[in-house]
Amino acid sequence: MPALRLTAPLLATLTVLPVRSARAQQTPLISQAALITVVENHKGAVLRYIDAAPDSMRGFRPTKGVRNFAEQIEHAAGSDAEIAHLAIVGSAKGIPSFGDSAVYLHKKAALKKYAAAAMDHTIQMLRGVSDAAMGETIVQFGNRVTRARASMELQP
Repeated sequence: MPALRLTAPLLATLTVLPVRSARAQQTPLISQAALITVVENHKGAVLRYIDAAPDSMRGFRPTKGVRNFAEQIEHAAGSDAEIAHLAIVGSAKGIPSFGDSAVYLHKKAALKKYAAAAMDHTIQMLRGVSDAAMGETIVQFGNRVTRARASMELQP
C-alpha cells in the first residue's frame, strides 16, 4: 500500500505536466512591448556612447584583430536591425541601408545617424508583430525557435 500512496500523486503530476508544458510553449518568452523597451534603452545607451566618445576613440582598436569603436557601434546597432528583420520577415530581403560605411565609420555625426536609423528599424519591425506572432515557430540561423526566442538575440 505505501507504494500506491507514492504512485498516485506521481501519476497525477505526470499527467498534468504535459498540459502545463504545452501551455508554457505557447507563451512568448518576452512580450513585444518589453522587447521594444529593451531596444529603446539600448538605442539611448548607444547614442550616449557615441556622444561621449572623443573623435580619437572612433578608430581606437584595443588590440589587433578586434573591432574598433566605430565598428563595434556598427555591429551593435546593425545586428539588432538584422536580427529583428530576419525574425519577423524571415529573410534579409528589404533590410534598408542605414548609411555608407565609408562615411559613418569615420565621422561621428554619420555614425550617430547610422546607429539611430538601425535601431529605429529594429523598433519599427517589433511594432509590426503581435504577441501571438511572437509565439510562432520560425527558423533563424538554422535553429527552430519561436520568434520571441529569436528576438532575444537583440543586444541589450
